[in-house]
This record gives sequence, C-alpha cells and structure tokens, in this order.
Amino acid sequence: MEQANSVVITHKELKAFISKMWETKLSLNMTGSTGIGKSVGVFEQAQLLAEQEHRIFIDWNRVSKETKNKVIANPKEYFVFMDIRLSQFDATDLKGIPKIDTNEVVEWLIQNWLFCLTNEDTMAVVFFDEMNLAPPSVQASAYQIIRDRCMGDVKLGDNVAIISAGNSIDDRANVYEMAKPLCNRFIHVTLMPPDLDQWSDWAVQHGVDNRIISFLHFKPSLLFDFKPDSPENAFPTPRSWAEYVNKLISNIDHTNPLFQKFVASAVGTGVATEFTAFQRLSEQIDFKQILDKPELIKSIEELDLQYSLIGMVVEWFDKNTDKAGCTKLLQLVSNMPPEFAIITLRMSYKKHTRAVTNHFGKIPLWTKDLAQEYAKYLKD
Repeated sequence: MEQANSVVITHKELKAFISKMWETKLSLNMTGSTGIGKSVGVFEQAQLLAEQEHRIFIDWNRVSKETKNKVIANPKEYFVFMDIRLSQFDATDLKGIPKIDTNEVVEWLIQNWLFCLTNEDTMAVVFFDEMNLAPPSVQASAYQIIRDRCMGDVKLGDNVAIISAGNSIDDRANVYEMAKPLCNRFIHVTLMPPDLDQWSDWAVQHGVDNRIISFLHFKPSLLFDFKPDSPENAFPTPRSWAEYVNKLISNIDHTNPLFQKFVASAVGTGVATEFTAFQRLSEQIDFKQILDKPELIKSIEELDLQYSLIGMVVEWFDKNTDKAGCTKLLQLVSNMPPEFAIITLRMSYKKHTRAVTNHFGKIPLWTKDLAQEYAKYLKD
C-alpha cells in the first residue's frame, strides 16, 4: 500500500537509492506490502556493492561460526550483509552483557555481529528487516545505532550502511508505528510491487519455473493479489510464486494428484484452480508437430493457448541452446503474434543470454527479418 506523503519507488529505483545510501552512509527506511521483494532487493544490491568494492560477499546469517571469526580477524577481505530482526531482541540485548574489569569498571560485552561492525576496515550493509514488528522499547534501543552510529561506547565503522524495512500499517501486519525521533534519522521511501515485466526478467534469471511465468503473463493481476480483509492465509505475491510454488511444483506436472493442493497451499485455492486449469491447456497442443511445422502456430487463436505455448517453447529452448536450437526458436517466434513473440524472445534471452548473443547474429532469419522489429526488446 502507498503511504501518505511518501516517496514511491520501483525496484529499479531501489537499487539506485541503496547505492546512494552506500555512498553517503545515510540510513534508508523502506515500507511496502508483504512479499513484494523488499528483502531480496536489498540482498542482491549488497552483492553488487561487494563486487564493486572487490571484496568477498558474506551473508552473515548463513555462515558458520568459524567463517564469522575469519571475517572479524581479517575484515579487509570481506563485504558483509547482516539481516537483523529487531523483533527477536529484547530491549537490553543490543547493549550487551556487563562485565567488571580488574579496575572494577563496568564494560559491556556486545554481540559478535555488532563487534564486527565496529572495525574500521569492515564494509557492511546492515539490514533491519521487519523493523516495525519490534515493540517501541526495542526500536528505542536501536536509536543510538541508527542516530549516532554507535552503541554504548563502541562506534560503527565508517563503511557501514544501515537500511531498514517494514510492512505497511494498512496491511494489518501487527506493526508498531515508528517513533518520530527515529523517523527523522532515516530517508523514507515506499516500495511498490514489481510490475510483471520487471518480475518476469528477474524470475527467468533466477530459475523460476516457465509454467509460472507464462501463466502470470496470461493473468498478470495474480502476481500480487493481497487483500488484508481476505480470510485466506495463502495469497499470491512475488515471493509466494518464486519461493514457494516454484519449489513445490519442481519435477512434477499438473497430472499429479497433489499438484493443485501444493499450489493452493502457497497462493490460495482460487488461484491454484486457475493455475492448474492453465497447465491442462498444454494437453491441447501437439508441441512435437509444432516443432516440425512452426507455421501451425498461426492456427492457434485462443489467447490462453498462446500463453501456454510460450512456456512450452521456453522450456524446450532450455535444452536446445545451440545454433540449431536458436534457429528453431526464431522459426517458432516468427509465426507468433508480436506480443507473444516479444515475451518468448525476452524470456529466452534473459535465461540464456550467452547463447542468444553468440548465435542470433549468425542466423539470417534474425539478421534480415526479425532483428529490426524485436532486437530492442532484448535490451534492459
């Protein structure tokens, strides 16, 4: 949901904002509906920053204690991404545990993630995800880190960027409103759900099942359909399609008795019914015959069948990316209506960029006939 008086940004603009936060070391707070890719967007941009800085990327939450100790001992080699969930902390956790030294002076033993961030050689993005799920007392304990870039008497290194994210209050996510003094320490944006073209490009590059992508081109409204008042616990979001449905239907097809139930468990019963019915359309297409005679595509008039064919073509191309496969792909798309040819070519290009780049330029059907119309759609 869009927040009142907020700056609304796209996923592409989020990357630019994170880069600017890294450059300036200002703190960014982003709100947005659940499941739209807030966390993924920050994580992937942190990976790009690590490449930019020529450092080894470390996902702090997913490495062993031994690896963490290596990072702390030699921080110059690494770029650290930390996903810190304040909702899992007590108000006193951030300050640490008191210890009396030999002079009977109290020192505070801080947690190792915070200790890592105090080294001047550390480069890191600290991501306070789901920040507004933390109660106000815990948010207050984070004020000093965000406001003064220190905790107690230890200071964060200069190469640490702080980003936070939270769900919209309008989404009824049991969130707490951020206190105004804390708000004033952030740059604030609202992230919108990705449009289908954005998400489709991302999905093909991250191995999302072609059946899902072609279905959502047919029913783009079902990429994100979150209704806070709905009684269903499962509903479609970019995350539920890419992370849940994609894994649940891996290596099984729509004829499996559990196929529809698997999908329903992730995106809801109504959406699962539509998705399963869409998959059954493939039974009406003799794809082997179409491979032999691509001109038969012109006889397919039903929109749902045309969208179903996109997934079948891209699935076939996944296993046939040599020059002969590229030639056949172009023969197929040359018989499609332009809007379907564009989707098929773009999905194929995003998934197999090297093959398309290496072979298309050597195929007359592309260089003489199709490139003038379609080449522009293969660019970002």
